[in-house]
This record gives sequence, structure tokens and C-alpha cells, in this order.
Amino acid sequence: MGLMERKKEEAERAMKLHYECATYKQYREWREAARSSHPSFSAWFCTDCTLAYQKEMIAKGKCVRPEIRFKLDDDEGQAGYVPFFTNRKPGL
Repeated sequence: MGLMERKKEEAERAMKLHYECATYKQYREWREAARSSHPSFSAWFCTDCTLAYQKEMIAKGKCVRPEIRFKLDDDEGQAGYVPFFTNRKPGL
């Protein structure tokens, strides 16, 4: 097995630990697109999901980040985000 095959195999193994909702090819294509569109921004794979796909993966037991929430962004598209909870009192 050559170096490239080993690297691909290692990446696939590592990804399986994190994302059960996508293939390695899908993740790799997303990663390349994310790097080229925002090279200095470290996007999260799960925040680029959609609400419908997230619901489907939750039902199948494959969603590893069910806490991701979605809202409409400026372009009327969906934007995923991680809700942050604080101990701040309401109204402050």
C-alpha cells in the first residue's frame, strides 16, 4: 500500500469516528470547497448541514451533532450554528 492509499485509509478511519452521516468522498469534497471559499475560516462540517438532512440522520441514529440549530441567513439560505448557553439572567 502506497503513501496516498494509507493517508486516505487513515482519513476515512478518522472521519468514521466523527461523521456517520456522510461518505469520506462527500466530506473531502466539502472540505475542499470550504477551504477554497473561506481559506482563513475554519467551518464545521455539521454547520453546513440542512435541517431536513439533520432530521433524517437523527432518525437513522447517524447524526453526531444534534445540538446544531439552523436559522435563515441574509441570502434566505440555512445557516447552522452551535447554540451557546450562558448563565446570564434574562433581560441583561
